[in-house]
Amino acid sequence: MIRPLRLARVAARAEVLVVRRQVAGIVRRAIMALVAAVFAAGVLILAHIIAYMALRQYAEFGSIPAAAIVLGADFLLAAIFGIMASSQGSDPVLEEARQMRDQSLEQARQSLTLAAMVAPLTRVAADMGLVRMVVRLLGSGFRREAK
Repeated sequence: MIRPLRLARVAARAEVLVVRRQVAGIVRRAIMALVAAVFAAGVLILAHIIAYMALRQYAEFGSIPAAAIVLGADFLLAAIFGIMASSQGSDPVLEEARQMRDQSLEQARQSLTLAAMVAPLTRVAADMGLVRMVVRLLGSGFRREAK
């Protein structure tokens, strides 16, 4: 009965590691998204002003075409940062912890199943007196001889 408990402990530790790694990944992506949003906002504000003024003054665009060009650049920057924030790389430690958890739980289930099958057999054997007979047979070979 100790083995299932040990396996359950291993599974619990692996589960804690899985949850920690998942939370760390979520926090990391949230921070990246926040940084991306701050930079996108700052870039957009300054880029709007500079690009609009440059297009109007140096390229001699009208107000509407200059605003459309700035809008297109803003969309491109927002798409790039949005893709970076949503990307999710694989975490080998997370995958290993999940695998360890699953294996431990499966082994614990198997051990408990074996123990559940053996327990009724030992009760039947005890009721029939087979256990005493086996102990006597095995014990007779190990008794000390009198000197």
